[in-house]
Amino acid sequence: MAERVKVLVVDDEEIVLQSVRKVLKSDEEHEFVIDSVLSPDEGLRLLDAGKYDVVVTDLMMPGIDGLQLIDRVRQVDRDARIIMITGYATMRTALQALRKGAFDYIAKPFTKEELRTVVKNAAQVKKVSEGAEEPVEVAATDEIRSFFNQTYARMLPDGTMYFGVEPGFLATIGAPLSIEISKIGETVPQGLPFATITGSNMRVFNLRAPFSARIVEINEKAVRDFSIVREDPRGEGWLLHVIPTDFQNELENITPLQE
Repeated sequence: MAERVKVLVVDDEEIVLQSVRKVLKSDEEHEFVIDSVLSPDEGLRLLDAGKYDVVVTDLMMPGIDGLQLIDRVRQVDRDARIIMITGYATMRTALQALRKGAFDYIAKPFTKEELRTVVKNAAQVKKVSEGAEEPVEVAATDEIRSFFNQTYARMLPDGTMYFGVEPGFLATIGAPLSIEISKIGETVPQGLPFATITGSNMRVFNLRAPFSARIVEINEKAVRDFSIVREDPRGEGWLLHVIPTDFQNELENITPLQE
């Protein structure tokens, strides 16, 4: 039986609303129930009246912008997964959206498959979170910084870092079939994917860089045998060894791991 997913779409352009409704057609996996509105105020009225699994919102809108809407949605329903639509020129704002509690963002221009994938990922993560018997506890340390409870940067004595996957996020993605990872020598900007994981349901999850950094080493053993990542994600299960760029500036702005 298809899983029922309630989606609220907020955008001040009717053509965008029509496009999203067309892309999010029900299939064998999901029955999408979509409400779409042209203003954040209308969206908030619907949120007051009922719960949604996923909220898709544009960033730039008159009145309440997308960042302010995230705050308002979180006040009304902290369980809703929020997806921000943003342009490349506002990538810094997309990171602000993640810090405010958005599940993910989609950069314009995006494809139909990208939109469907991120909405399905959000619905899946919400379902797993609701079904969990106990929340995953993650301890805070001075040497580790979490990137919105999805990935982490582990500080090393020589000023370099390890990037890896947070234990809580691992619990939401199922048994991975494969992982694609960036190459040695590449520089990955903060907030953009340094790797993608394909889960057992053939859904693709992005692992976003906690800091801008240049890759100097890949943990090939962990990439080949993902059980190492699952058993010791913050230790032997690190994925990338990197040299951070603009380290001090980003360290001051990153959201620290919450206790």
